[in-house]
Amino acid sequence: MKKNRAFTLIELLVVIAIIALLVGILLPALGKARASARQLKDSTQVRGIVQALVVWASNNSSSYPLPSVIDPTVNTTPQGAAANWEPKNTTGNMMSLLIQNGNISPEICISPAEANTGKVQRYDKYEYTAPTGAGMPTNALWDPKFHGVPDTGATGYSGTAEFLMTDPNSTAGIGNQSYAHVIPFGKRRSQWSDTYNSTEAVFGNRGPTYAPNDSGPYPATGRWPLVTTPNGGGIDSPTLLIHGGRNTWEGNIGYNDNHVNFETKPNPDQITYSRLAAPKTVTDNFFVNESDQLGGDTGQLLANGTNAYLRAYHTPALVGTSMDVSFANRWRD
Repeated sequence: MKKNRAFTLIELLVVIAIIALLVGILLPALGKARASARQLKDSTQVRGIVQALVVWASNNSSSYPLPSVIDPTVNTTPQGAAANWEPKNTTGNMMSLLIQNGNISPEICISPAEANTGKVQRYDKYEYTAPTGAGMPTNALWDPKFHGVPDTGATGYSGTAEFLMTDPNSTAGIGNQSYAHVIPFGKRRSQWSDTYNSTEAVFGNRGPTYAPNDSGPYPATGRWPLVTTPNGGGIDSPTLLIHGGRNTWEGNIGYNDNHVNFETKPNPDQITYSRLAAPKTVTDNFFVNESDQLGGDTGQLLANGTNAYLRAYHTPALVGTSMDVSFANRWRD
């Protein structure tokens, strides 16, 4: 009679070792597959938002959402009765206009690859009718409590928040969208429209802070260094983990001809600007307002620059009487 033979200890250890080896081989592949799926879904969301901008422009004289034009009174925002009061054109208000009009939903405002989940969360309490944070709720044209960026919870435009916090269920320090966009002030206002320019970056994944802190000349080495100050939004920025690595940025960028590229560096070879000095034509960093652009800005003001510059922000500050805008409150996490 044949006896059933059990596994020996050595055979069992061999099987366990083979299984562990297979797991070790498969896990990195699964991780890459998940990252690829997140990047693809995120690309679809960026494209969807850019398409929403184009649809909006088709009904608004080719312009993307400008709250100062849509509601020049105090109906929605608690301040800003003057016509075309530009500080009303915040990331939160512009995105909220798209949500209110059904162009996008609050869900696609959050990247599936969002790395800073403690500060960026979906807004599930969007008030489509009579929003309580509005200056005149019954006449409001969007919900001003939608956070374009994380804030401190201060009230009013004179503080550091972009909305008047009247909802006791609102959470201070939370943003409701993941992305960055062209800043529609000064000469860049024309980029906030359906120009169909294939090299004009308009919307996409936000980025880290590069030296010298968002405003400086093209680096002599051709490589933009990340800010090294702890918690300075540079080497420790969560934006690097959205699609990139520990020290490199990668992300989806939507352009004004409605195509989306997955860029592997912040200054792609095909995106350039003209300098005052040699070399005359250099690559353009999405997240730096280069101060050596020919005919561009010389400092922190954003009136003359036309080089690519993508940031989310709140509470723009007017400078003088020319409606130039200084962005002390750009979001750099």
